[in-house]
Amino acid sequence: MKCIRINMKKVEVEKFSTRDGADLSIHFDDGGKKCLKYSTKLDNVNDDVKNIILKIHVYEKSQNKVLDPDDILDTFVSVLLENEEEVMDKMRSFLSRLKDDRSRLRAYGTHSGYIESLNKMQKKCLEFKPGAFRNEQ
Repeated sequence: MKCIRINMKKVEVEKFSTRDGADLSIHFDDGGKKCLKYSTKLDNVNDDVKNIILKIHVYEKSQNKVLDPDDILDTFVSVLLENEEEVMDKMRSFLSRLKDDRSRLRAYGTHSGYIESLNKMQKKCLEFKPGAFRNEQ
């Protein structure tokens, strides 16, 4: 059995729209730097977090498949996300804030600072550091 340990690095907003939600870049490390893309409408934050974690697990399992094993146990790949509960809580909080900000921007409509606020949304980033939580704006 192959065991893969994953450390989350950051979640970045690449594109943000009040209508379409957000396109995210999920950066993580499994011994090498990796990045996956995830699009969300921000309708259900809990489902989004679960789907992001699932996407990482599926990706890692597909990348670490043993094609011609001598032993059946060599076909199994175990993926362990470091501090998974803490990571999920932080991602849930980050996505909830994005959802709240989207609602606030929708209410503004043609507010004079609308474009500036929208541009700030596209620069948001959640960084995972050991023992620290930072949300850049």
